[in-house]
This record gives sequence, C-alpha cells and structure tokens, in this order.
Amino acid sequence: MKKLSPKKSYVILINELKIQIQAARTKASLAVNRELILLYFKIGKLILEKQAAEGWGSKIVERISNDLRNEFPEMKGLSVTNLFYMRKFAETYGIQICQQLGGELKISPFFDIPWRHHVMLMD
Repeated sequence: MKKLSPKKSYVILINELKIQIQAARTKASLAVNRELILLYFKIGKLILEKQAAEGWGSKIVERISNDLRNEFPEMKGLSVTNLFYMRKFAETYGIQICQQLGGELKISPFFDIPWRHHVMLMD
C-alpha cells in the first residue's frame, strides 16, 4: 500500500473534520428547533388553559407577552402575535403532540419543521 504524502494526509484530515463539524452543527440546530417547538406548544397550551379559566376579555396573551418580554428582553418570539400563533399551534396540533409526549418523547419529523413553516401552515 502506498503511503500518502503529509500534504495529502492533512487535506484528508481537514476534509473529515469539516464533515464532522457540519454534521454536529446540523444535529445541534435540529435539537434547538425541537426544543423551541416543544416550548411554543407548552406556552400555547397554557394560554388555552388560562383563557378557558379566565375568558377572552382577560387580555391574558397581552399580559403574558409584556411580562415575558420584560423578563427576557434578548429573546425573540414573545410578541402578542407570536403568542397567538403558539395558542393556535397548541389548539391545532395538540392531540398529535400529546400522543408523542405520552411516555417517552419520540423524535418526530414534526419537530424538525422550523417555527416559521408551522406559522405558514396555520395561516
């Protein structure tokens, strides 16, 4: 077997490292997206429950938006509009997500869809 030159060996090493870094970045991005979608579902579900208890006139979404944006000023996605999308998301997809959450969470392609795509589907 022919021995590779140090230069070729190094190029192969760098290419392998690039592939590994790209794969890890993709996995990390998907994991973050899954957690965000799950968080948005939980927020939406809590909004639905609170509105059922207090009624529509309670301005619960507006109050939640203000309080959360004050607590987490660096976080995007806590606007009144986005909270209404979270509510709609929980209302629309609640059964499917709850079935997956029953017991052990199975990684579903549903959680890999970016939030903006869920919003487009709901619209």
